[in-house]
Amino acid sequence: MRHPALIRRMQAQWKLSRAYGIANLKVIHRLSDLDAIGDLGSEVRALAQGLLADCSTRIVYRQEADQLAGSALALGLTETETELLPTLGVGQGLWRIRDRAFVTQHQLTRGELEVFDTGARMAGRP
Repeated sequence: MRHPALIRRMQAQWKLSRAYGIANLKVIHRLSDLDAIGDLGSEVRALAQGLLADCSTRIVYRQEADQLAGSALALGLTETETELLPTLGVGQGLWRIRDRAFVTQHQLTRGELEVFDTGARMAGRP
């Protein structure tokens, strides 16, 4: 995300996704990570922020207290949604689809769990 040409290409592809019949997905560990992209006011940071602004569906998982204010501001969360984030459990997410919000409990199939169980090594599982 630190290369303006790459972000410009992503932005162009996102604008054409409906015409191509595809969906785009961007995963960010913490929204504050966007602050590390370029200098304040730089083109690359503005482009990265623009990608976030173009997303009409946002899925937010549990947030630590020090991340709440920035996440709420960046995502336009209500006070109720913001207060909910640190209480979410494993697999629970706040889905924001345009102006509507839903709390979901994600259920993984056995095959998905084998691929996406990021805590397996910490728990001593192969």
